Amino acid sequence: ALNSATTTSALTSATTSALNSVTTTTALNAATTSALNAATTTSALNSATTSALNSATTTSALNSATTSALNAATTTSALNRATTTALNSATTSALDSATTSTQNSVTTSALNSATTSAALNEATTSALNS
Repeated sequence: ALNSATTTSALTSATTSALNSVTTTTALNAATTSALNAATTTSALNSATTSALNSATTTSALNSATTSALNAATTTSALNRATTTALNSATTSALDSATTSTQNSVTTSALNSATTSAALNEATTSALNS
């Protein structure tokens, strides 16, 4: 009976030890799994954050480049308009000047011709009268 009680006690102790070991192992496995899941989640979040930051940086760079290009185009357009206006003004002025000069020349020529004609008429009349 004592041997049986000793054996039972030893078995109980061994069983308790084994159960404690299994419980500890299970707890360690659960903690390890939880830690791995947390690390995976953190890694995924870091990756997503990096991707979002890269995307924002790229978008910012594109916005900056687009703004720069639009500003350059606007400046070029304004210069083109100013140049066209200046050329139109200069051309109009040159044409006006040329037209005035031609009109003056024609008027002078007509006056000279009329003066010469009047002088000839007068000379002719005088000669005929004589």
